[in-house]
Amino acid sequence: MICNGVWIYVMLCLATDEVISSKVSWNLPASVAKSFLTSRHKRSDPRCDVVEGYSESCLINNADIHTHPSRLKIAKVTNAEMKDKCLPLLIFNQHNENSREIRCSTSSCLPTQTCYLATPCPSHWQIGCTDDQCLSFPCSNGGSCHDLTGSYRCNCIPGWDEATSCSTDKNECLSVPCQNGGSCTDKWANFSCHCTKRFNGTTCEKDCRPGHADITIIVDSSSSQESDINRTIEFISKFVNKLPMGANDYQFSVITYGFTAQVLFDFNDFSSKPDILQALKQIHGIHSPTYTKVALSKAVELARNTTSGSRLTNASHYIILLYDGLSSDRHDAENYALSLNQLSAYHRPIRSIMTVAVGRSVDHSEMVMLSNKPELTFDLLHFDDIYNKILKDTAHKDCTDCMLHTDTDIIILQDININQNSAGYRSRQEAIRRVIEKVVRYNDDAHIGLYSYTNNISQVFSLSWSNNTDKMVAAALQVDRKGNLTSNLSFALNQLRQKGFLSSNGGRGSNRKIYSLSFPMESGWILLI
Repeated sequence: MICNGVWIYVMLCLATDEVISSKVSWNLPASVAKSFLTSRHKRSDPRCDVVEGYSESCLINNADIHTHPSRLKIAKVTNAEMKDKCLPLLIFNQHNENSREIRCSTSSCLPTQTCYLATPCPSHWQIGCTDDQCLSFPCSNGGSCHDLTGSYRCNCIPGWDEATSCSTDKNECLSVPCQNGGSCTDKWANFSCHCTKRFNGTTCEKDCRPGHADITIIVDSSSSQESDINRTIEFISKFVNKLPMGANDYQFSVITYGFTAQVLFDFNDFSSKPDILQALKQIHGIHSPTYTKVALSKAVELARNTTSGSRLTNASHYIILLYDGLSSDRHDAENYALSLNQLSAYHRPIRSIMTVAVGRSVDHSEMVMLSNKPELTFDLLHFDDIYNKILKDTAHKDCTDCMLHTDTDIIILQDININQNSAGYRSRQEAIRRVIEKVVRYNDDAHIGLYSYTNNISQVFSLSWSNNTDKMVAAALQVDRKGNLTSNLSFALNQLRQKGFLSSNGGRGSNRKIYSLSFPMESGWILLI
């Protein structure tokens, strides 16, 4: 039995290599261990634990001689003859035993029974019939057997197929696990999905391409915006051209308003971008007040109405409001926007209201009130910020194949000539303080540097100096005016262009770079470039 023991050990080792990825414990009971044997008749009877002598079973003079001493007289041979003639055949028999399947092939067990070797060793072959289907050890490769009425069930270790009693590899692709058109590749105890470009995830369950959004663009065409209509149309055209359009992508509608709100086109009207761009040419300014609440209400109506082409809860809904923040019905507009923003996400018809400043005179405070968040208030020049915000909001939050890069280097350039009144200078310092606080609060990846200038330029602190808000604000507020009566902005900008964003000053390669200029203006506000 030494050879058989070695053979079992080798088979278990080979099986261990194949299923090691499943982390199966190999502290197995005998019934499970036997499932790894390719023949089910291996010795289990106590009489098979030792070789029964050289006179097992052999042919002498064409007579079948057995081991019992009483039979030796019948054979009329000596013990030495038995040893010489039987031992070679005994050894041959030990290594060429017939399998259970062969021995039971002619059995007459009932249909609900199974045949098994009651005494499975060469000299004591006995077969029997039993109702316990598991006595034939039908489960292969470590599977455990559970007897059923007239049948059995195999519980296989991961990777093996129960349909074949754990004898073959299970095809995990048969359950069609890959979603959204992904193709499946079967692996050992696993599978992999090859997803289409739009989808990602283990089973292609994540829609990683931004989309499924209904966007309503509201255009202020009242008297205050007549001179900026062309800029507004240019912005909308660029926005529509940049985003994919379709039933599984983005849909667009446009509303113009003044005293009343008019739907230029809804989500159903056009299916191609050229048609939309042609329709935008119909926008023109009118002499009227600016009733913003009416326009917001009309946009909500479109979002809630399937006849307009709205996809209701199957898509996110956005409003992009292009105006100057100078509503004739400011109180009503702010209250209406507040009522929308206070709704729970599930009941909110509009996910976000984005306000975009258009015009020379702009009231940012109203725009922030309508959008409800400073980061949702933009300038017409900040097209990329609006575009990226839409992409980020409409992509699956767990997708990592496309990351939004937020690394930004910002240099604030402050005019400190003496020819500006104290109140104006203090207001601009206060504006610088707010810029520093807002940037640090909303973008952890932003670095800020501060330079002052008159006819020359001087560094207050570099981009890499600190990311501590209080420290930067304290340094900014200590900058005082100098004796120069004039300032050379062109010279200062040229110096910054050459040296401001160098790595020695804390610049970070291809990061987005922004100048923020602080100098005397009638409004006292900072101009961002």
